[in-house]
Amino acid sequence: MLIEFSVENFRSIKEEQTLSLIKDSPNEMPENYFDPKTPNVPELLNSAVLYGANASGKSNLFKAMDCMRAIVEGSFNKKVGSELPIEPFIFNSLTETQPTTFNINFIVFLKIDESSEEKPVRVEYGFSADKNIIFEEWLSVYPKGREQSWFHRQYNEETQNYDWSNESPFFKGKKSVWKQNTRSDQLFLSTAVQLNSEQLKPIYEWFSKKLRIVGRDRIDNFLTIKMCEHNQGLKKIIISLLNQADIDVDDIDLRDSEFDFDSLPKDLPESIKNKIKEDLKDRKEAYFIHKNELGKPKSLPLDEESDGTQKIFEFSSLIFVALSEGSPLIIDELNKSLHPDLVRFLIRIFNSEINEKHAQLIITTHETSALRKDLLRRDQIWFCEKQADKSTRLYPLIDFNPHKTREDIEESYLSGRYGGKPILKKFVLVDELKKVLFED
Repeated sequence: MLIEFSVENFRSIKEEQTLSLIKDSPNEMPENYFDPKTPNVPELLNSAVLYGANASGKSNLFKAMDCMRAIVEGSFNKKVGSELPIEPFIFNSLTETQPTTFNINFIVFLKIDESSEEKPVRVEYGFSADKNIIFEEWLSVYPKGREQSWFHRQYNEETQNYDWSNESPFFKGKKSVWKQNTRSDQLFLSTAVQLNSEQLKPIYEWFSKKLRIVGRDRIDNFLTIKMCEHNQGLKKIIISLLNQADIDVDDIDLRDSEFDFDSLPKDLPESIKNKIKEDLKDRKEAYFIHKNELGKPKSLPLDEESDGTQKIFEFSSLIFVALSEGSPLIIDELNKSLHPDLVRFLIRIFNSEINEKHAQLIITTHETSALRKDLLRRDQIWFCEKQADKSTRLYPLIDFNPHKTREDIEESYLSGRYGGKPILKKFVLVDELKKVLFED
């Protein structure tokens, strides 16, 4: 479960910006928040929606989270001399040369000592880095509500080594070995896990296995097809989801891929041909079964269904994995190819009793119908705005203290009261450009 994420000096984000899933004081819509039953963690929200004009930087918040995840996951196997995927804010001469900072708070099941059982614990982890060096890295856990600082290292430019501090005695293992084997361009967390730190493994795996971030590009339907192939119960649930989303399908038929290998270029190296054949060997294709007016089944390949139907099918596996694990699912521009009612439908799944394990859905969208009063709490709505210096500012709707019953949030957003929307100007052409466009 995600509590908060902060980032500073990444792409369009100049100063520190924080997305928080912590519930604000009003108790409206109780199905939209939950008690994580974790020491030192308040009630959390099941979902959050980000709005903003194009180029306002809302996607960069998710890219920052994905960058942090990728660095954690790939740090140990990072090649010497290769750069970290850090992208600082370039429209300021100072920030361009300064490190980027990531900090995240989340809940994970941890075993604090050998005699205890795993239990939900708040974890705070972060690091500061440029393309070549990890300047600072820290990890604190809160098993009983009070902070235990498991490690904190700071790069000393004079000695070109690290100063270590605040190491809790509850953090066990071969720490000196792990330190010696962590290069200046690697994360201590990742190195320690690869060298068998059982305590840190669940924290690392939260990044590598639980934190799912979907970008703007279409995702592969491979996972959903595998679910349908190996679990008939999940297949029925996926069909039920499609039906409840007003997508008329009676069954899903899985067939062997009919890729024509003879269509491959003759001069393509045999090794590449064999790789393609191996990748497609067990690949299945989905066909949706519909009934005609006589009740007879007719099949359509998935790629002939509407874009919205394909997208719901693709997302369904990610949704069910998140619901079954109680993990966060982060989707950039959920509204692409989806009817507004489908966007609301997917948000409502996470804000309902079916979400027993408290999965969280965090999305960006331009679909303003989600702002209507019956779907989201006021603390679940966030805005991104591009400032005069080209940097991104992230802020919640509750900053405006909107009245629960008297204010139409959708109308107020569209009228510009909250910012986070494009400021359009009249399109004009100077004479020189008119000549380019209209004269031969």
